[in-house]
Amino acid sequence: MSRRAKAPRVSHKAAAARLREHPNEWLPIGDYRSSTTAKDVARRISRGYPIGAVEYGTPYEPTGAYESRTELTEDGTRVHARYIGETP
Repeated sequence: MSRRAKAPRVSHKAAAARLREHPNEWLPIGDYRSSTTAKDVARRISRGYPIGAVEYGTPYEPTGAYESRTELTEDGTRVHARYIGETP
């Protein structure tokens, strides 16, 4: 029995920049084998929490400027996000 190949690592810095270039448009961020991990990443994007080590910060700032959602796929769970701009 063979193992599934790992999904490519997500560059969240590049993803956040791409979202800012296309405001209000839902774009895929990455695929995750675990739905728990995908939901955690989506929550961190929406809340502006660091992804990974805290010292690296988050590219999804300011808090509330991004929305996210998850979608089940054949191989796991995909995270989508969009930039909605800063809220007053």
